[in-house]
Amino acid sequence: MNDDPEEADGQGVEAKQGELIFAVRAAQQSLPEGVSSQMGEILAFIEGMAPFLDKETLIKIKCESCDHYSPSFFPGEGDYLVVEAHPYCHAKKELLHHLNLFTIAKCPEHSTDVQEQLLDLAESVVEEDLRPALLDKKLYDRNAFASYDVAYRMILERGRVCIEFGHQDEVGFVQSGIKICILIRLDPGFGEDSAKIRAVHKYGRPVMVVMAARQIRRQMGIDDLLAGIAERRGMDIVYL
Repeated sequence: MNDDPEEADGQGVEAKQGELIFAVRAAQQSLPEGVSSQMGEILAFIEGMAPFLDKETLIKIKCESCDHYSPSFFPGEGDYLVVEAHPYCHAKKELLHHLNLFTIAKCPEHSTDVQEQLLDLAESVVEEDLRPALLDKKLYDRNAFASYDVAYRMILERGRVCIEFGHQDEVGFVQSGIKICILIRLDPGFGEDSAKIRAVHKYGRPVMVVMAARQIRRQMGIDDLLAGIAERRGMDIVYL
């Protein structure tokens, strides 16, 4: 019996690498005559890379930038209150740790189109809607005892784009407490608030999730502005 966790982990990695090397060598030996020499070179490359490839590496290379991947998932259909922490493949409807290395490696679902569409939408909202409408507005920084012109920062996260309101000072961007996230697929990153988002989310439409205290929104007078943006752009809107 092996009681050393590090040794056991090492043996597990070796087993994964051995599995990959065995499969590649079997493929090399069974190549039919007349196959392009490039195929042999590709298999030789994979064999050489085998010591550096395991499931976690493939997830980092492929899944983490994939439109069909989520770092966590809802365990039951429609159950938005309980969140599992396991990585999940939306395309295959499976936990990633249930898939083997080969299943992940050969998966063709690796598009970043949705993320690019969300980023384009967020940039358009900032430049065409928010910036012109809030050009004369000021944000008050209680720590600096001063008011500043509104600045924006966009953060691209997996499956959503967040727009932060704030201002620039000599150090950099200072967040104001107003954050808008635009998403298409409802993932469980919002925890218990996911139920509120689901209640307004219509299938296929982007959702504008507004995270700001009511008092801050009232001071800025942005509720009507955001509601108008959502209506013009065909988005659902929810306030958290």
